[in-house]
Amino acid sequence: MLLPTDYLSVARAHAGAVFIPLEELPHRTHELPPPHCTIRLIRDSLDAYAALGWLHARGRQAQLAEPPPNADENARYRLWRPNEWLESVAPRLHPDSERRALDLGCGGGREAVYLADLGWRVRAVDRLPEAMERGRDLQTRYAPDSAPIMWLCTDLEKSPWQPSERYELITLFYFYSRGLIARACEWLVSGGALLVEAFTVEHRARYGKPASDVRVVRPKELPSLLPPWMRPIHYSEAWRANGRHTARLWAERR
Repeated sequence: MLLPTDYLSVARAHAGAVFIPLEELPHRTHELPPPHCTIRLIRDSLDAYAALGWLHARGRQAQLAEPPPNADENARYRLWRPNEWLESVAPRLHPDSERRALDLGCGGGREAVYLADLGWRVRAVDRLPEAMERGRDLQTRYAPDSAPIMWLCTDLEKSPWQPSERYELITLFYFYSRGLIARACEWLVSGGALLVEAFTVEHRARYGKPASDVRVVRPKELPSLLPPWMRPIHYSEAWRANGRHTARLWAERR
């Protein structure tokens, strides 16, 4: 299983760190952690100083550090983080059954790869071809032994696409679509879970984004979109550790 780390090496491999050669760093930024996280650059060459300057110039938090002590040489590590809400809930879902997940609006594929690494069979959908490519690259590098993720490039709001099977988990993160939530509930097995996280009007009031009402959750709106066969498990609206004000919903099909 992939283990999270804060350590990055740009010169050579170190136990407990992710190795991204300095010359590859500009093309592999999707493997870095969120901007609010501090990257610990292993101080083992002049390349580390060059990487430190490169990261700082792009608004990244980074500092030089010694290699991590007592790291497992046989473990695999990642700097990137899947959705925090998913990390909290996914390990508790369906441990003793077939686990099929559908990631809607998957973006660069971090959540899909995280789930595949946990043993889920994943289909990931997004409208951007470049997102698909980043996702494939991420799985090749970080979860090569997991079941292949099925990547589908389509516009879920303009396409009548329907999956051919039902799922134990469906995720919808930062791609708020009221109509899609209702459709997704129909694609769950009995006992299947829907996880949603989306920006709120409070977030937009502070930051001006998202600009469109279509992508912003109104207060207490998310639970009201659920069809009657769905049961809310958890709902909250709050400022999160990443500086975003979001609505989080976990609901289960009866």
